[in-house]
Amino acid sequence: MIKIESLNRTFQTGDTQFHVLKDITLSVEAGECVVLQGVSGSGKTTLLSIMAGLDRPSSGKVIVDGEAIAKLPDMHISAFRAKKIGMIFQHFNLMEHLSAAENVMIPLIPMGLTLDEVQKMTAKALALANISHKAAQSTARLSGGEKQRVAIARALVADPAVILCDEPTANLDRANSLKFIEIMAQLHALGKTIVIATHDPLFEGLDFAHRIVPMEDGCLVSHD
Repeated sequence: MIKIESLNRTFQTGDTQFHVLKDITLSVEAGECVVLQGVSGSGKTTLLSIMAGLDRPSSGKVIVDGEAIAKLPDMHISAFRAKKIGMIFQHFNLMEHLSAAENVMIPLIPMGLTLDEVQKMTAKALALANISHKAAQSTARLSGGEKQRVAIARALVADPAVILCDEPTANLDRANSLKFIEIMAQLHALGKTIVIATHDPLFEGLDFAHRIVPMEDGCLVSHD
């Protein structure tokens, strides 16, 4: 489902070049759950952003569901991401003046769907994330755990094959972190391909995680 070959990412600040990702090669099979594990600054968030098409590699290949996304024009990569990839962010990235349901609907806006289709897809995603009871509530009034479930529903609403999670429990307490992991287990059982970037020890030894891939200083320590 995801294939990365000889990937490098550098950033230039003045006369200084930062080599954030160094010769990354990694494959994630369809239906697999992979945990990218490393401390802050290890490069895992940058790698996840490149998998999502939110950032571009300086060199190397990134293939998602057979599509070489690093070469796609911005317009096409946005359309590809909307259909194929659900992204769950550390800080939720919700519009707090909108309701939970309205936030979940946002990825469907460019798809030219009927109102009935949008409402049905939104209701299904809210149910999967166990947050239907807060559909009409302003997200500004939700707890951290509830906001995370709205973010999960938004990532699921277009029924993407790939779910990418960037430090998804960093702003949650232990109880809500465990609830998040339960939802990920349910999504994995539905056949979703999941990649989670985290330094949370709760993700060690998960029954549904196929591999933990340690990252350090922009490199994969091991992906056996």
